[in-house]
Amino acid sequence: MRPGWIDRLSRTVLVALVAGTLGACATPGGSKDLAAGSAAVAAAPSPEVEGRYASLLARHQAGEAAALNELASFSREHPDLAGPLYTLALARAGAGDEAGAASLLEQAAAVCSRCGPVWNRLGVLARQQGRFGDAEQAYQRAIQLEPGYAAAYFNLAVLYELYVPRPELALENYERYLEIGGPAADARDVEKWAADLRRRVNATPKAARADSRS
Repeated sequence: MRPGWIDRLSRTVLVALVAGTLGACATPGGSKDLAAGSAAVAAAPSPEVEGRYASLLARHQAGEAAALNELASFSREHPDLAGPLYTLALARAGAGDEAGAASLLEQAAAVCSRCGPVWNRLGVLARQQGRFGDAEQAYQRAIQLEPGYAAAYFNLAVLYELYVPRPELALENYERYLEIGGPAADARDVEKWAADLRRRVNATPKAARADSRS
């Protein structure tokens, strides 16, 4: 089922990127996947701070229960860092606390105004809650901030295919995802869906396609 696949892809991609969000708005550069071009609003975190966060993140990903509480304390000590907020938001979302996850993501967005994955995850939460217009805006914001962020194109394509039926836009975003180059195993599925959409779009009269955009 595609909705389950979208959430799996989001978690896989975003957890892989989360380490790069530590100083995403504290340095001019940072992770090439997440923080390229981020605004420099504070001094870069010290090696000691980076090391502590990396250790806490590794412990959390290994399933150590105490690490999450320590991450929360770390975030309170360093409220200017988006990474800890983002990590905690993913944990809240995984535990089913959507309101808590959204609150943390909004804090992360305020700290890091150019972090596309934060907006992408806000879009996932909105889509899960049936707020499709908000989801669309969040995914588009993620793309605006990071035009090379493949997961946002994928999520937007799924939204247009399954929830807000706009097949031409779904196809456009699937194709953009493929151009950017998502994971090879995922790309094979996307290629099949894109091929199906091409057949459907070509079989739809132009007038009907125009109506679907309104």
